[in-house]
Amino acid sequence: MRNLFVLMFMLAATVFTEAFMVVVVATPSLNDQGMSTIPVAAGLGVALAIPVAWLAARAISQASKPV
Repeated sequence: MRNLFVLMFMLAATVFTEAFMVVVVATPSLNDQGMSTIPVAAGLGVALAIPVAWLAARAISQASKPV
């Protein structure tokens, strides 16, 4: 399950980080402070990806076990 978690984490972290980065770049008030808000957005994306990847890996692992 660890390898599956790492794969899911890489995918989820990329998706969440890029989604938060788009929000920062598209919002004028956040874009003006980009040097401080972009690292925060990236950190939030990575932090949010950990439980999502864990839940996805666990669900896939349980679904693929033989009955």
